[in-house]
Amino acid sequence: MTSSYGLYRRLHGRPLGQRAFSLGYMLKAPYFASVRPQVREMAPHRGVVSIRKRRAVQNHIGTIHAIAVANGLEAAMGLLCEATTPKGMRWIPKGIRLDYLAKVPSDVECIAQTDPADWDREPPFQVDVRCTARVEGGTEVVSGVIPVWVTLAS
Repeated sequence: MTSSYGLYRRLHGRPLGQRAFSLGYMLKAPYFASVRPQVREMAPHRGVVSIRKRRAVQNHIGTIHAIAVANGLEAAMGLLCEATTPKGMRWIPKGIRLDYLAKVPSDVECIAQTDPADWDREPPFQVDVRCTARVEGGTEVVSGVIPVWVTLAS
């Protein structure tokens, strides 16, 4: 278990625990601060963050910018990888492939998922993290994959 996943487990369920963890996550990876992801779930094979619609993440037509959603999906993927990567291994994203399916007119939930079999290999290997973003009501607005390269830690 990574130190970040251990911290999440200690804070989860405590008053202001998820808010404190979300803030710490932005401090650890400062580029996430632009979208202010609120960590909703961090578990093996699943990471979930939400992004609130606010002026700083809007585009010229008043919807959440596609790249802001991509940033949220990468944040969710990072949570998943931190909670899933076996001890003695490390991970790094290799790219991102997303399809923008619809405008994002409201707050958005960014979800990253894998299956246990995706990680049951000898390193080095690639895991394709499935990503989806949904608005209130469940409408899918972004779908894609973030390939992650997993190697032995040196």
